[in-house]
Amino acid sequence: MAEYESIHGTRVRYLTSDPTLNSSTEGQVWYNSTSGTNKALVQIKATSSGGSLATARSGLSGGGASPQTVGIVFGGQTSPATTNTTATEEYNGFNWTTTGNMNLGRGYGCGFGTQTAAVGAGGYDHGNGDQSEVEEYNGSTWSEVTDLPGNQRSQGAAGTQTAGLVFGGDPPGPIRTQSLEYDGTNWTSSGTLNTGRKYLAGCGVQTLALAVGGSTGTPTRSAATEEYNGSSWTSGNSFTEGRSALACFGVQTHAVIAGGADPSIVNSIEEYDGTNWTTSPATLATARRYFAGFGSGTAGAVAGGGTPGITAATEEYDSNINTLNPDVWTSGGALNTARGQLSGSGTQNAAIAAGGLNPSAGGTLDNSEEYNGSSWSEGNNLNDARRVMLANGPQTSAFVAGGFVPANTAATENYNGTSWTNSGNLNTARRHGAGAGTQTAGLAFAGFVSSPSTLTEEYDGSSWTAQNTMNTGKFGNAGCGTQTAAFSFAGGNPPASPSLVLVTENYDGTSWTNSPHNIGSGRYSVAGSTAGTQTSALLFGGIPNQTFTTEKYDGSSWSSTAAMANGRSYLAGAGAGTSGLAIGGGNSPFLSATEEFSVGTGPVATASTLTTS
Repeated sequence: MAEYESIHGTRVRYLTSDPTLNSSTEGQVWYNSTSGTNKALVQIKATSSGGSLATARSGLSGGGASPQTVGIVFGGQTSPATTNTTATEEYNGFNWTTTGNMNLGRGYGCGFGTQTAAVGAGGYDHGNGDQSEVEEYNGSTWSEVTDLPGNQRSQGAAGTQTAGLVFGGDPPGPIRTQSLEYDGTNWTSSGTLNTGRKYLAGCGVQTLALAVGGSTGTPTRSAATEEYNGSSWTSGNSFTEGRSALACFGVQTHAVIAGGADPSIVNSIEEYDGTNWTTSPATLATARRYFAGFGSGTAGAVAGGGTPGITAATEEYDSNINTLNPDVWTSGGALNTARGQLSGSGTQNAAIAAGGLNPSAGGTLDNSEEYNGSSWSEGNNLNDARRVMLANGPQTSAFVAGGFVPANTAATENYNGTSWTNSGNLNTARRHGAGAGTQTAGLAFAGFVSSPSTLTEEYDGSSWTAQNTMNTGKFGNAGCGTQTAAFSFAGGNPPASPSLVLVTENYDGTSWTNSPHNIGSGRYSVAGSTAGTQTSALLFGGIPNQTFTTEKYDGSSWSSTAAMANGRSYLAGAGAGTSGLAIGGGNSPFLSATEEFSVGTGPVATASTLTTS
């Protein structure tokens, strides 16, 4: 049997402790004499699902220079595959948002650039044939610019809006070897590919581009790799599995290819280090071709679409030396009474849940329960049974207001840790609103009056005072923060279009202002971290689709995080932005399940112990 030294040219190091784990130790093997084990630092490679496209399609194009969390795709053909689409969608790392349409619908063209500065060139317009049309995107709208010098489709592309590169493709005549450089205004011919091909892929920048795969003629699929230096192409090492209609993302020295056909449709992934290709142990969940890719060689997204069938599925690829130790939801103690449309407040280890609906348990409920971090215990009941009321405050001094019993109510109750006491009514009866603050400095906002409401009221522990209204009417939203620094997110506002509110709002004790940071997934009948703040909050559950989805906010952006085990709406929330609590929810069946949210430790390089078998 060959020894490690004869294979790698170096001996296994003998160490009393693991070395510093970073990119410089990646791939190294050592013997830890303290633990008596052979260890190594290896890359972790995996694919995961992202949000689905709004428009399923094949033959779509994308901005390949976009990062994984700021991507764009456009065009393509929908089901049936002969129907062109002009649809454009932007990706925020977990969901797609529809934006301005292209002027000409087409598929099997090429794209390059970023989410705010993209180019779509050529393609096939069913019914009108191959196209020379070129359009530029500015982050919201498309405009026609200088055409390609001739109709063409199935090209590869790389670069940015002002320094782009298009190569290969067809027709007319033989498969193209031509390359065209774009300076933001004009197209200029440049060096030719060594191997002409169509349905190839590309990545990188105009002066350091990569052309991979493609078809040299049915049924021949190519495994060729070529590198561009700004004027000419040089052949590099081929990859393992020849394929066409594949996706590519990254740069010339660190690229990834995924999917395609060889001629059967494949799900395999390969990585390029600037010299050689290696097959990744990760594969796509869905084998596909004719789709788009963008991102880096360590974090790339493959945008939905492709055949067989027309899919909207999105997958993300991760390749690094870090163990992610992700955020997670874990099961907590179950409520004594399953219910939906309940309210909650407090912290993860000291929460309260009150009211709600469960026809088999008596209909609209007055039940109140306390949570100690592991189990729920029955407390004294509300004075008035009700549901979809707003609530906030700690477990020993919470308040609830409004709700539905069976009409909208303005009733308010205070909790002292033992019993509930009636207090002053809201000025405007409402249901499905949100609250913030404490029992002596509280806030009520939004909700449903006779339509989605903008109304805001401040509470001093005994009476409510009307304040300045919100910018957008909504109900079924979530809230947190204090009376002078409150935060509202999510909610519904029909019949407006769109009817799901993405914009978030901040309250400063006087007025509401729109935050520049929208949530990623519009929904209502949600829950949030009632003990959160304007800079640290959680959003989870809701409608549509009894969602499992969770988003967290760090004061600068919302990001997708761990999904709940139970998809649900009409649930209650409690806890902080880093330690949330999801309580009950549902609507036939009604849930008693409680889940606890914990923030992960983030990316950490972890050595693997080598064993024999």
